[in-house]
Amino acid sequence: MRIQKLWLALASLFVLVAFPRVAHSQQVPKVGGEYKDEIRLGFSIKMPADWGFVPPQPGEVNSLGKYPGGDMSVLMNPKNGRGFIMFEVELLKFDRRKQVEPETIEGPDGTKITVDLSGGTKDFAAWAKNLKSGWTRVEKMCKSTTTNKVPTKLHVYRNEFDKDEGIAAYLLAWEYQLAPDLEIVMVATAPADDKRWNKWEGPLSTMAKSFKPLEIATKKIAVAKGNTMRDARRADLENEIKQNPGWKLYETPHYFLVTSKDDKDFMKELMHRLEAIHEVYEELYPPSLAAELRQLAKVREAAEAAEKKDKEGDKPEEGMTPEQWEKEQARRTRAEQGDPMERATCSVVRVCKDSDEYHHYGGPGGSAGYWSYMTEELVVYDDQTGGGRSNTWAVINHEAFHQYVFYFFGNLSPHSWFNEGTGDFFSGYQLEGSKFKLKPFNWRIGTIKEALKPGYENYAPLKDLVRWTQAEYYGQNKLGLGGGENYSQGWSFVYFLRTGKKAAKGWNPAWESILDTYLRTLVETDDLSKAVDTAFAGVNWDEIEACWKRYILSL
Repeated sequence: MRIQKLWLALASLFVLVAFPRVAHSQQVPKVGGEYKDEIRLGFSIKMPADWGFVPPQPGEVNSLGKYPGGDMSVLMNPKNGRGFIMFEVELLKFDRRKQVEPETIEGPDGTKITVDLSGGTKDFAAWAKNLKSGWTRVEKMCKSTTTNKVPTKLHVYRNEFDKDEGIAAYLLAWEYQLAPDLEIVMVATAPADDKRWNKWEGPLSTMAKSFKPLEIATKKIAVAKGNTMRDARRADLENEIKQNPGWKLYETPHYFLVTSKDDKDFMKELMHRLEAIHEVYEELYPPSLAAELRQLAKVREAAEAAEKKDKEGDKPEEGMTPEQWEKEQARRTRAEQGDPMERATCSVVRVCKDSDEYHHYGGPGGSAGYWSYMTEELVVYDDQTGGGRSNTWAVINHEAFHQYVFYFFGNLSPHSWFNEGTGDFFSGYQLEGSKFKLKPFNWRIGTIKEALKPGYENYAPLKDLVRWTQAEYYGQNKLGLGGGENYSQGWSFVYFLRTGKKAAKGWNPAWESILDTYLRTLVETDDLSKAVDTAFAGVNWDEIEACWKRYILSL
């Protein structure tokens, strides 16, 4: 699954969809160690003990990170188990000291996306306007003071979630004026009934009063020790880690791993697996192929640009100033000059310690991992409670492939049968010794074999499946087939096309080139329909479907 998709798709503050059924009494925070920033903003403040730190996602402007209270810090109705919010402490910054021009990038479907690196909310007042309905300012609790000579404002809001049951919460925000154009804010949510608030008020006040300014320690700022892209990426991540308590940085020849997981054996195995599966990716999608196809794409893009220029002239795109247009062209030029081989050595994998941390970080509900091309980050967690680590390994094989092809092939958007099916194809690889061996993917094989049983046969005709949109593939189709069923069929078709030559009875040698032809045509033309037309030209659909069914049922 991916949040911003390319090859594969898919939090408002203080909003949760579902909560565990836990005791009504919440875990009162204890004052813990310091959050310290000596390289960007210059401050320190004590945070809750035993509440793990969750960093902001790359590109997040205002949040410095948060400390969720966990399952025992949920405000809920004890009679019906309905949850309202999970208590947490978050650090925000509102930094107006410098301005960076917005950057416009192109999404996988060709749409223009503006990323304002200097954006975000400009101050706390603007941030507070975005609070969900129900939060009312409590003026009598608000006040202005100083904290270690730093001007401080306390803002307090209250939300009556269930008036009949007397269930309410406070949102408290201590705003520290660190400089005329820089504020740091500690935001905390807490129970508002007198009995529990009396227990929470002390620890939160102690944390708030611990804020103090620090001098920027320039010697502690990591700088690139070489002039390669990997050197620069390492320095960026080292500086990030310095701001993220409890997180560490590991690296392999092709990957940087950022994790809060305190398990060296697990991380050692994960690093070995990543490099081993990377070798498998290179076997089927070698760098030489990437270079060849990227050149085809450049020829197409140059022709399209020339045609557009002839029709419209060389002018800024809608919504862009001439200066922004020039910077966008320079950015695209730099991106094209980036060596895919070098970019692939800068792949970032974020490993959360468990599912709770993963979802707090932004992982979609029901997912076990995702790749985001917007942030260029693969995010997973160590699954030891659900399907176990076998699930973790399967997800990594799948998502790391999407990360791999992003760096080698760029912004491609294939049909979902090819996209998802290929990711699941790699999920079937099992590590035996030091090498991966291909096997049918156990998440999919049972589902598709059930769908292909004679007399049952609940699947999409292949000639339709290969043209389905992402929405149809995910379940919005006239056949009433769900996403799980379609994922299984997509996996099985890719597996058949990759392995059927050796074992499928009735195999037609003409089918051997279907996958490669599809990819090549898509890169060369950027036309999904043409990619299907070319890849399956001359294919007898009845013949290939019958062979595919026999083969999958024989596995």
